[in-house]
Amino acid sequence: MADKAESVARSLFSRGQKPEPQLVVEHDEPEEDLGPCAAIAKNRWITAITIRNATGPWVSLLYSYMGVRAVFEPTRFEVEFVGHDERYKLVVTGRNLGRIYNLVLQARMEWLRVADRPGFEPDGDSVIEGIEVVKVEEK
Repeated sequence: MADKAESVARSLFSRGQKPEPQLVVEHDEPEEDLGPCAAIAKNRWITAITIRNATGPWVSLLYSYMGVRAVFEPTRFEVEFVGHDERYKLVVTGRNLGRIYNLVLQARMEWLRVADRPGFEPDGDSVIEGIEVVKVEEK
């Protein structure tokens, strides 16, 4: 019993000793091309999704403020971001948006942008035709 107490005391009160390094296993995202409209944050910690507007300023929404409600339809999805005194709705329209929608909800999508020339992508590709960040006014 004394040996166990000494071992515990040594581990609690030892100075200058660093803990054993922990094994970190990175899970590679399967190689998946989401096209020119979106980027997965592979093996990185990100805190926000950025909307890359071609003609205006880029807008970032912090994932920590993602609300409790999101809606998916085949050609559009909406995700709410709720701050202390502000509420915004991200509205994305296009085709084959299921994978992008899931990645946004999992806080793994780094950025989104509208396709340069929607309509010229191969069938089955995710295509973003419109993105709006709308401030929701309280009633």
